[in-house]
Amino acid sequence: MIIKPSIKLATVNDFGIPGVGSGTLQPKLKHRWRVTFANLGEDVSSQDVSLQAITITRPSISFDEVQLDRYVNRSYVAGKYTWEPLTLTVEDDVSGRASKIIKSQLQKQQWLIGTEGPFLGAASEGFKYKFTTFLDMLDGNEQLIEKWSVEGCWIKTADYTDLDYASSDKVHINLTLRFDHASQDLGGYIGGGNALRGIT
Repeated sequence: MIIKPSIKLATVNDFGIPGVGSGTLQPKLKHRWRVTFANLGEDVSSQDVSLQAITITRPSISFDEVQLDRYVNRSYVAGKYTWEPLTLTVEDDVSGRASKIIKSQLQKQQWLIGTEGPFLGAASEGFKYKFTTFLDMLDGNEQLIEKWSVEGCWIKTADYTDLDYASSDKVHINLTLRFDHASQDLGGYIGGGNALRGIT
């Protein structure tokens, strides 16, 4: 009688790394997000920019490297930090609603492309034209799993992109947002359908 070796099928408990742990954590997905703004533009709701947003980068931080020289060796410590600008891509709609909000923000920063004066007049105080960006990641069930509050934002570049008779592509507005500070709130995820603790 020949005994055939049994075949063991992989189970959820077989996933993991030996000596570290088993199981699989659900990753955050790139398409489950929303961006909203406070104080973007002049006397208008920024909802249309949020609705037309198609890509955005999450905050990125870097530290200056400070070299300490000693007798026969070197050591390194962290110096000042820099938040890298956010990049936001917005679809330009035929009604111009998103574009009007962006234009209004540019006018707040400096009167360059408006129909009102004073032309080329810079805003007198930075805090008057800066806005806040809120970047939320969702679990797919309308629950927050991560919230970035990006403060002191202003539009560094606004690229209205090209036009092309040979293309049916959508027209985009590419924005670079320079900002002063960002804070991340991860709260405490407690399962699908449940609110994230500490995030409002």
